[in-house]
Amino acid sequence: MDTHRPLILIAPSQTEYLGEMALRLSENYADAIVLAGGLPVVVPLTEDRGIYDELLDAANGLMLTGGADVNPALYRDALSLSPATLAEGEALVKDPTPERDAADLYLLAGAEARGLPILGICHGLQIMNIAHGGTLYHDIPAQAAVASGAETIVHNEHMDGRLAHEVDIIPGTRLSAILSGGAGSSLADGSSSHAVADVEQSASSVLRLTINSLHHQAIRDVAPCYVCSATAPDGIIEAIEQPGEPFAVGVQWHPEYHADKEPMSLIFQAFVQAALG
Repeated sequence: MDTHRPLILIAPSQTEYLGEMALRLSENYADAIVLAGGLPVVVPLTEDRGIYDELLDAANGLMLTGGADVNPALYRDALSLSPATLAEGEALVKDPTPERDAADLYLLAGAEARGLPILGICHGLQIMNIAHGGTLYHDIPAQAAVASGAETIVHNEHMDGRLAHEVDIIPGTRLSAILSGGAGSSLADGSSSHAVADVEQSASSVLRLTINSLHHQAIRDVAPCYVCSATAPDGIIEAIEQPGEPFAVGVQWHPEYHADKEPMSLIFQAFVQAALG
């Protein structure tokens, strides 16, 4: 029996511990890759980019994880805002880690150049977007207008991973195919009550997924190379993907909290399967 596990690089976040800079990675990320059949390897934070090149040469996939706010300087020029409005927005950005952002951008570019499957989560999705000319809301409550009659959502009301609100998955996208692949059979035969509870499909073939929500920033403008693949009821973009690539998917929520069961496990299974080639 073939027991080969594809090697998945995981880019951790940066934090401070006992007065020193340190790497931080929730166990959920690594566990999600293991459960999906992958071999997780945590990437160090280093200025020696040759280390990243060697790791990328050996890797089968890259996962960019959540963390602090993205450095606003990385997308400042792409925003069509006045200097005063920019300054007001950037004042709402919390504790960016420029060194981590630079490492993520290098890893992303290297993975793309090698044709590796890429999964971005929260901060990782935002890095994917700004790397190709997209922008972010510095702060959702301060900047993102909710359409008249639309539901108002507090996107960081629960920071413990509990399921918080629904999102609509755009029909015809890779994300829709991933989620309907597992949930579809469960909905048909009733074998998985969890899948029935968390993924619903309307008559118009729009999948509705219940997610957690741990962020105060989000995509404002989607980069030209990506398409939106999920939205929240208030219009916030919750997922993007790059058509024509082996696997380039980013989600704003944190599926790793629920990776031991469908539907969230399906995202990691599809990613690791793509890494197998």
